Amino acid sequence: MNQLLKIALRAAREAGGLICRDFRNVPATDIQAKGKNDFVTRVDKEAETIIKGVIKQNFPDHRLLAEESGYSAKASEYLWVIDPLDGTTNFIHGIPHFAVSLALQKNGKTIFALIYNPLSKDCFHASAGQGAFLNGKAIVVSRVAKLSSALGATGFPFKAPRFLAAYTEAFRSLLSQCKDMRRCGSAALDLAYTACGRYDFFWEAHLLPWDFMAGKLIVEEAGGKTSDFQARELEVKTSAVLAANKALYPKILKMISSHFK
Repeated sequence: MNQLLKIALRAAREAGGLICRDFRNVPATDIQAKGKNDFVTRVDKEAETIIKGVIKQNFPDHRLLAEESGYSAKASEYLWVIDPLDGTTNFIHGIPHFAVSLALQKNGKTIFALIYNPLSKDCFHASAGQGAFLNGKAIVVSRVAKLSSALGATGFPFKAPRFLAAYTEAFRSLLSQCKDMRRCGSAALDLAYTACGRYDFFWEAHLLPWDFMAGKLIVEEAGGKTSDFQARELEVKTSAVLAANKALYPKILKMISSHFK
């Protein structure tokens, strides 16, 4: 696992260096629309190429699933799930809140995860059964047990407007009972912040596997719980995501699931 951390951190830092160099210097010609409210930049693609290159150099037999290029053709028991720049809209608009996210699965189970903030240099990582860490120091989820004292994070279903009505009602219910909620635009960082107790919970109605797979393991290794809105295990597919400490999780799940049938 130390070797995994060393290589994953190298890949994230090299990609992060590119991201930082081009932050607030991306011309409009370098931005493309992938779909409604969904964008990609030259920097996303180049950062992904850097990450894939480092992984292929060190683990040539591993398969890759990356946001901008999809699956590599090679079959393997190992699968890297890669988001080279989680928070592209923030990046495009000059908002300093985005991350590199990497997760490694073995036979469908995530065994290693890393989330790296290239601006702050904060590195969250976890290995299955070995705990979660921020810059090498162990982290745990918050101990807040009352929803009225909880600070949450969320993301709007901007890529899936069909969920907007249910999301709005769930948001109304939660906001009326919790301390407050934040919407900062990077699911990877929201999950990492939940793992270290900056947030008490996180939920979002429509995410892709590269958005949440690394954060899932980091939250769980920090003592938290994750699932979709129907309490099912998160898998490598599009999913709703809930993450919280174990005291808050059942309360929030009950509230949210009542709106998402």
